[in-house]
Amino acid sequence: MQYNNIVAILGANSAAGKQIAECISKQYPVLIMDANKEVLLQSQKAIQSKHPAANITILECSKEASWEADIVIIAVEKEEEQQQIAERINEFTTCKIVIQIRPENNPMLHLQHKLPYAKFILVDWGNTAAIVEGKDEMALSVTGEIIHLSGLKPIFKKSLI
Repeated sequence: MQYNNIVAILGANSAAGKQIAECISKQYPVLIMDANKEVLLQSQKAIQSKHPAANITILECSKEASWEADIVIIAVEKEEEQQQIAERINEFTTCKIVIQIRPENNPMLHLQHKLPYAKFILVDWGNTAAIVEGKDEMALSVTGEIIHLSGLKPIFKKSLI
């Protein structure tokens, strides 16, 4: 099934970012963005060779990616970079789903306070499962679908965010 929502993956060169991009590009149009453009180009070519119908585009600016996307996934692995991205994209994420990917067993702070007008979802990304936390029912459902397509089992946790 093909979906119309455009998904931007900021930090697409991270392990989680690559996994998500490859797995959802058959169903969603995907925008990928990261600092290393050469690695992004290699990822794009690898995905398109496996899935010729994949709609995957490289963008160079997190603001542009956030502006064009319906769903924004922040997948960079360093907390400081996640904080900087959240500050840059804040004005472009009003009423959009923003998914923060936090590596397993990482005490990284959540970004909800930097993205107050987004439908914010926090995901603790593991090897076989991902713990999903948020308030918006539709955003939780979409996030669960993305995680499932990525090959992980979504586990929903009552949100305190």
